[in-house]
Amino acid sequence: MKLYIGIDGGASSTRGVLIDENGKTLERIVIKKGTNLKAYEDLAPKRIVDLILDLCTNQNLSIDDINAFGFGLASVSYDEGREKLFKELDRINISNKSILINDAEAAYKVVCEQNVGILVTVGTGIICIAKDKEGHFFRTAGLGHDKDTGSGYWIGNQAFLKLALNEGVINHDKDLLEIYDIVIDKFNKDDLVGTLEYISEDDNTIALKASLAEDIILISEHNEVARNIVQEATYNLSDHIISLVEILDYEQSNELLLFGNGSIIKSDLFRSSLNDSLSFNYSKVNWFFSKLSSAYGSAIIAALSKDKINIKIKDILKGDYLVSC
Repeated sequence: MKLYIGIDGGASSTRGVLIDENGKTLERIVIKKGTNLKAYEDLAPKRIVDLILDLCTNQNLSIDDINAFGFGLASVSYDEGREKLFKELDRINISNKSILINDAEAAYKVVCEQNVGILVTVGTGIICIAKDKEGHFFRTAGLGHDKDTGSGYWIGNQAFLKLALNEGVINHDKDLLEIYDIVIDKFNKDDLVGTLEYISEDDNTIALKASLAEDIILISEHNEVARNIVQEATYNLSDHIISLVEILDYEQSNELLLFGNGSIIKSDLFRSSLNDSLSFNYSKVNWFFSKLSSAYGSAIIAALSKDKINIKIKDILKGDYLVSC
């Protein structure tokens, strides 16, 4: 029986799965540590290898038992990070059976299995990708968590900026005060300065700032400061989606079919704001989501690339309770 490991690595968390050639899930692990190759250039390679070893150890397997490894990682085009990863993979003798792809391509494999539609990923970062009729990938956004307006990191960072720039009037503004109380409670520090120092000194700075995004979205219905942040985020994201539609020259329609991926886009409130921004161009937006982690996409691509084995999504989903990650 041939075995495959797939890794999905973003800026806030990393998922790993171990499956066999029939699509059966043997093991899965989620760690709350990022493996973006640029943001965590020095930390990511070891985190990834440790995750691989844990997947094998939990099933009493050795590295040699695995036929191929697929890595869907954020910032995969960053040369220095990629080189450091391959050095670590060489150390455990698996670089010759490893496939390295963009995390968005891994997500596309599980969300858009029929190679149709636009995938909108909004988590710590954002990226919109789709394939044309010839099978070529096109994308908008995806410049990095710190460059793309509208990402989870951007939303969290904007909240911190609003507090820092208005620190003297926080107690006189109920919306700023609500955000301040959320921050203090969330990070368990005495004040804003202490919170920012704690975040800046932590290895997971990016993930910590991005973790605030869901709180900001949640209060955006009644909090004007939060609402303005979310509206700016979704307005910018709608521009990326519309630009991708124009690049691909899709047939004109009043309806838009989108596939979602990432923690932020799964928020009903965030998606509602995004739909409002898209309503100027489309009368209806239809959303679909996969039940599978993008780590499965990495494993599927590894199996196909190395052994020409085409594992189907329906085979993974069939009666397997482990796929709810």
